[in-house]
Amino acid sequence: MKRLAGLSLALIMLPTLTPDRAAAAEPFSVRCEGGVPLRPYFATFDVDAKAVVFETPPINVEANFGINAHSGEIISSNDGKIEFVLHVRPGRLDLIFNRDQKTMSWPGLEDPTFRPTLTHQCTVLPPRSILSFRVRDSIQHPISVRCEDAGDMYFTMDAASKQALFERGKEGRGFRGEVTDAGQDEVTLLMNFDVPRRVVWSRSRQTITIEGIEGDAARPRTVMQCREIPPRTMMEFHRGPPR
Repeated sequence: MKRLAGLSLALIMLPTLTPDRAAAAEPFSVRCEGGVPLRPYFATFDVDAKAVVFETPPINVEANFGINAHSGEIISSNDGKIEFVLHVRPGRLDLIFNRDQKTMSWPGLEDPTFRPTLTHQCTVLPPRSILSFRVRDSIQHPISVRCEDAGDMYFTMDAASKQALFERGKEGRGFRGEVTDAGQDEVTLLMNFDVPRRVVWSRSRQTITIEGIEGDAARPRTVMQCREIPPRTMMEFHRGPPR
């Protein structure tokens, strides 16, 4: 009986992974605004991997021009604060995101006359889709497809925004495209490869079909077995060069 009581006490004392703690470990994104006029910028965090992808504010607010993605490393994640560093030219940039206050801090110089500490309000979001790069309003319901037999090809598409992206393995090379039709079973894309080509994703057959170009033997019709995977996020920019 004493052994059972001791075991029960030990189980109670073991740390448990509550839903809140589990959610805290999941990747997430933030949208922050700063500058005059206010300009949005984004960061996507994977605390377990100690990785962050930071999207700079646009130079032109109206055209959303000038946004770039930078990889970074999380150096500390204690007391609700995520401290991370970005390697940007000519050096590095240290930032702090406060999860409790939902703020991003840009540390200033010791003499605040020249560069005071800046604190910007942020909104926490689900992990930003890889389709959301250079997009102010995040893509909400993208799907991603992986074709392993072709050397890890990825297609990510979103019917609502009509955006599509093709990625090829470790090369980090990407091609943009658009969704031209979306039904319950099939999604049709027009991909801007070296030559524009029609691509069809079939959910029921689990295939990607790349239509051939008439009279071009080097670009025949190709059918590949593929599968749907979790939507690819901005964290992919941490694994390869920006697209």
